[in-house]
Amino acid sequence: MKSCFVFFLLLFNCHISWYHTRVSPNTTSELPLSDAPNLVGDFGTSCFVSVLKFQEVGSPEENSPANIQAIDTQFIENIRTNLKLKNTNTRHIKHIYGIPESWPYIKELDSFRKNKSFDRFKQIQNNTAEPQYKKTLYKYAEIADADTFFHHSNDSKLLLQEIENCDTYYHLYYSKREKDYYNVILFLISLGIIPSVNYENHYFTVYKRTALEIKPSFTTYKFGYRRVMTWLLLPTFNLFDDVENYNKDYRFFDHTRDQFLAALENKNSEPLPIKRLNPVYGDVLGGTYSSDSDLFKTEIPVDKRFAVIRDGKKNVSFFDPIHGLFKIQAINVNQKIHSDIITDGIEKTLKNFINSNLIDKIKKNYPKSGIIHETYSPEYRNGTYTFTLEIAKPDLGTDQFKKEYYVFSCFKSQSQIYILSRSLPNETNLETLPKLAESNIIDFYSQVTFKSKYIEPKPVNLDVASADGKKQSGNDDDEDDEDDEDEEGEEELAGGGGGGGETGAIDLGGLFSLLKERAYIPKGKLDIKPGRFKFNNARFNAPKFNSGSKFHFKPSRTKNFSSPGKWRK
Repeated sequence: MKSCFVFFLLLFNCHISWYHTRVSPNTTSELPLSDAPNLVGDFGTSCFVSVLKFQEVGSPEENSPANIQAIDTQFIENIRTNLKLKNTNTRHIKHIYGIPESWPYIKELDSFRKNKSFDRFKQIQNNTAEPQYKKTLYKYAEIADADTFFHHSNDSKLLLQEIENCDTYYHLYYSKREKDYYNVILFLISLGIIPSVNYENHYFTVYKRTALEIKPSFTTYKFGYRRVMTWLLLPTFNLFDDVENYNKDYRFFDHTRDQFLAALENKNSEPLPIKRLNPVYGDVLGGTYSSDSDLFKTEIPVDKRFAVIRDGKKNVSFFDPIHGLFKIQAINVNQKIHSDIITDGIEKTLKNFINSNLIDKIKKNYPKSGIIHETYSPEYRNGTYTFTLEIAKPDLGTDQFKKEYYVFSCFKSQSQIYILSRSLPNETNLETLPKLAESNIIDFYSQVTFKSKYIEPKPVNLDVASADGKKQSGNDDDEDDEDDEDEEGEEELAGGGGGGGETGAIDLGGLFSLLKERAYIPKGKLDIKPGRFKFNNARFNAPKFNSGSKFHFKPSRTKNFSSPGKWRK
């Protein structure tokens, strides 16, 4: 029996593999990827086109992909923003097609093409539409901007749609997938003497045309690998394997998308490095991050090839040099916040909560910082407080201050307060900064799905003196909060900050790290490389023990013994 295991072990390691990448400028030839033409090097304004199917909220087709060949909008946004660094004018055109002729609120959809701000949600609230229609309007109010167009017709005619101030159009599609095995039966019958070959190919197509051109040209990119297995090869033990083994969190398909993006930028003719998407708490599948607490799910809003991710049980941070810092936090509402909402209302409670837990802490480090613009939108998510934060950081060697800008937005849903934040360009004009901040944070909202949970609040403690003359505490944390205490550790770039779930505590790890300019890119094999996510040190460092440590085993916790990052205090 043991010999069989040895046989299969050797059989598994007797193979060689290599990548297979090709480009087809026409239907008759295939060229190496290094010889690919530069598709995006034209002068003028380049317009990348997304085509989305209109779907009403609550309809059976809402969660089913209407067109599996379409490239998702975040992928196109990564291409557009990367090209913008090369002083190339780019736009992201979004066509939403298939709106029923009988749908009664076309004018309201068209009105969303104006400046994106929270005023559009006030218009929806004042509308006399039925609740089901209002939900659909809210959905597209988060997506639509000046470059969004709504159509009744099908998407077949959108290839020829002319947009003002667009010089070149690019339509990106995922064409098809090929995967097959050859000689598997003969390989088994001959005990590996006759070789077996398996391969996988993914095809991406780019339709390109200039303004007023009727017939577009198309270029097809093929990204795949080949693997040959035979007993005639001595055991190679993966030494001749150019194709990396991919885990379930990072599939080969995701790798080909990164190769496709690099090929369009004409940066790489070789396969990109493999990313290790292993957050300590949450899960990453493809381009989607799901929090460990199951409180939210989001599309990764940055370019994963250059990204750093840090997360906790109820918070996550994303950072890359192009898009900046993005953070999502979920904070449990304690007894005091519940009582403040009853007495003072949600608006005043949110503002007081932000001032005491965020603004005051930042002013301790940067006294000249503060809120320069704020707005409260009672119509959006039952009350949303949004503000732009200006942080004045002393410039070393001078008496001047370097100013950086961030937009924050928070709202309460059931027993959680959600806080979204992202960095803003420093060179932005102060007159246009409020509009830019609102537009950017609404874009971020459109990528996040929230799944709030209700926690039964404890009875209100009236601080009645007990028999021994001492008042009872009115701020006891919930049982869940005991498990969510912040883990110790150095603040790092885009830091999610360990557990990140302490009631009433806002994580500022990533923000302070950027301000202190403590960002670095290590070059070790187990740390970040271009195109890899950084390992969180919490995965390798066990919790510190002391005389007062609360660390103990709980039921069903022993399954995490091999993952120190999931230990609880």
